[in-house]
Amino acid sequence: MITSKKRKSSLPALIITLVLFAAIAVFVLAVLSRAAASSEEEALRAVEENIIRAVVSCYAYEGIYPDGVEYLEEHYKLVINRSKYLVFYDKIGDNLMPNIRVTRRVN
Repeated sequence: MITSKKRKSSLPALIITLVLFAAIAVFVLAVLSRAAASSEEEALRAVEENIIRAVVSCYAYEGIYPDGVEYLEEHYKLVINRSKYLVFYDKIGDNLMPNIRVTRRVN
C-alpha cells in the first residue's frame, strides 16, 4: 500500500517538474534569440561605422568624397564581407557626405 501512495504523490511532482523545465527552456531560447538579433545589429552598425571612417579619412586626405566603396577598398584598406552585407552608397557631391546604408544580405 505504501507503493501506491508514492506513485500517486509523485505524478503531480513530475508534472510540475516538466512544466518548469519547459518554461526554463522557452526562456533560455528567447534570451538567446534576442542576443543573436542584438549581435547582428551591432555587426551592421560596425560595418557602417567603418565605411564612414574610411569616407571621412578619404575626404580629409584628398579633399573630396570617394565615388564609391570600391575606391575605399582599393586605397584605404576597407574590407567588407560582400557575401554577408549589402552596402548602399549614394554620393551627392564632391563636398557633401554621401548617404551610406548597410543591410544584411538575404540568402
